[in-house]
Formats: sequence, structure tokens, C-alpha cells
Amino acid sequence: MIEKSLPLEIRFAKSFLEHEEGINHLWIRLAQLTGVKHAEVRLQLPKGIYWTGDAGEYPVGADRQIILESLQSPSELLLEIYTLQPIGCGLTELIITVSCLEESGEEREHSLTVPLMISDEEEAGQPAMDDEIVRKVKERFSRHTQHPDYHGNKELLDCTPGRLIRYDPHYQSELEKKYRVEGYY
Repeated sequence: MIEKSLPLEIRFAKSFLEHEEGINHLWIRLAQLTGVKHAEVRLQLPKGIYWTGDAGEYPVGADRQIILESLQSPSELLLEIYTLQPIGCGLTELIITVSCLEESGEEREHSLTVPLMISDEEEAGQPAMDDEIVRKVKERFSRHTQHPDYHGNKELLDCTPGRLIRYDPHYQSELEKKYRVEGYY
């Protein structure tokens, strides 16, 4: 039987998320769930904050819920959240909801509100880092780079599209127009 409050431990890799083009990692540790045959975790993020949709070793359902398969041992999730466009600075909240189906057939749902600081990187300075979570992020990245298709590049590929430069052979700057001598090439 699940108690009313689920033992969840939640930590961020950084003390704040940058308001524009920011990235942070959310670590969730869910204690062992005895008497449960199925559990799912859902994130409800504030407007302008996104999740990559990658839950590591855990499958993600069509509704972007994370399906926890091994419930007899503690479950650890490491989720990457980010911002693209500028959003308002200040304290906001994200909601983590754990839905469980007990072996008796009874369904339970537990939600936890987690505060998240949104800040302007230039004004806030360097964020405080959680070294343990940073280590977990690095370990996860190193596991992904040991894939057979990985060819040993230690740096991320720059995949930004190249700039298209158009050349107009008839264009003349103001100085060319002023000092050009016609008929002489």
C-alpha cells in the first residue's frame, strides 16, 4: 500500500535556470514502491520551460509520462529542462506527479510542487552547482558516447546552419557610385 506522501528526493544541477537559452538538469529519486505493479511520473512545466523528453533508461509514453518499470528498487530520473525564448525572471514552480496502480487495483496519485528560480544570467552571476548531480550528468553523457556509432569525437558537433551569402554583381556602395569611372575596367 502506498502511503499518502511518496518519499521523493528532488535536486537541480544548478541553483537557477537562465531566463533565455538556459539549461538545467532535474534529478528525481523515488524510493522503492512496494505493493505497486505500475507507476508513471509526469512533469507539468511552467510556460516557456521545456523538457527534452529523454528519461534515460526509462520509456516515455505518448503523453510524455515516464513509465517506471522496476519498482522493487529506488528509481532515479535525470531530466534536462531548458528555455529557448526569454521568459519572466523570478520564482516559479513545476509540478511532479507520480501515478501508481497498486496490486489491489486501487489507483493513487501524488503531486509535489517544486520551486524553480528563473534568473538573468548576467545579473545573477555564477549559479551554485550541485557537484553530485553534475557528476551524474557527465556519467550519463559518457554512457551515451560509448555507443557503437560514436566515433571518438570528444567535442560536440557544431550543427548550426551555415550563413547564406548572396552576391549581387550589380551592387555598388556609395563610394563606388561616387568615384567610379564609367567605361574603365
